[in-house]
Amino acid sequence: MKVTQQALAVARIQTGQGAGEDKARVMAWDRLNSMLSTLDSKTSVLLRFNAIVVAALAYVLVIGPTEPFMGTNATVRLVGQLIGHASLLASVVSCGFAFPVINVQWDFFGMRLDRPADGESPFDDAALARMGDLVAHRTRLYSWAWRLAVVGGIGFAILVGIGTLH
Repeated sequence: MKVTQQALAVARIQTGQGAGEDKARVMAWDRLNSMLSTLDSKTSVLLRFNAIVVAALAYVLVIGPTEPFMGTNATVRLVGQLIGHASLLASVVSCGFAFPVINVQWDFFGMRLDRPADGESPFDDAALARMGDLVAHRTRLYSWAWRLAVVGGIGFAILVGIGTLH
């Protein structure tokens, strides 16, 4: 179903020209779209956080690797390097989980990835189920991205602490 056809079908249902089941389907569709929008917003912020952590860690570990650990013994230097590299890796992998969560409107670009092989898909329970599966999949991806970002952020905080205290 093309976007304009879908919008027209939804408008007809909302103006009372559809059955009660159709109205419930539209409300569920709107709720799922709202959940995707929320995931999109949260992922955008998470990616910004990861960008800051990755940039800071890249600077500390690659460009100036001796600066945070000047005057420390070899053990502290090794622990700092290990924590820093693990944090950098966690933040980069977090980005890898986050990128697929970002909502791309494929219809806007003239193509549809969710279209079944047999052509147009109606606005029915199967379309609603596909949307629900998409929300569940993106929620799992966001969950892993968030966890890894927390690990990367904590590692960066520990690295700053080591650099400050020693």
